[in-house]
Amino acid sequence: MGIGIGLIIAASIMAAFGSSRKYSDAEIEQRAREMGMEYSTDFKVINKDVKK
Repeated sequence: MGIGIGLIIAASIMAAFGSSRKYSDAEIEQRAREMGMEYSTDFKVINKDVKK
């Protein structure tokens, strides 16, 4: 019972004071890269077994 009341109170607070800031895609990507996100295209792979 206590957990349910806590969830209701927390949901109410989040709904009333939740973040309304909208982040651009560039801001999200910049923050993710700061945290260690890497694209597979960031790496140069040399494979000597590939025949042309």
